[in-house]
Amino acid sequence: MKLRLIVVTLAMLLLALGFTLFAPSNASAQVKTDDCVHNATIDSLEMCVKHAADQGHIDSQDVAHTLLVKLDKAEDALADDHTGKAIHWLNAFIHEVKEQSGKHIVPMHADALVMHANMVIEALEED
Repeated sequence: MKLRLIVVTLAMLLLALGFTLFAPSNASAQVKTDDCVHNATIDSLEMCVKHAADQGHIDSQDVAHTLLVKLDKAEDALADDHTGKAIHWLNAFIHEVKEQSGKHIVPMHADALVMHANMVIEALEED
């Protein structure tokens, strides 16, 4: 399981580097793939879901909506200082993304969304 996570993370990193090698240089330390900036925040993850839906990588508006609802619930939990609940909703988001991978979410983008959500969870656990 850990090996798979490492391989997926490395693949996403290589994918990110491939896109940024040809992008105009900027001074930010953000990871950017396919016009989606991967900051370790729920807001950034929401933007990636919306972008994936706009680009057709999520082909069901219902699936995109349920993913965004989970992220909204995570944000609400954080606003109430319930980090554990926020992580619960992010894990529910990950579960839904994995369930829809290959069905209504392009697998490569599903992997990126899971990686991004895990980044957010790690950041929350550090705080």
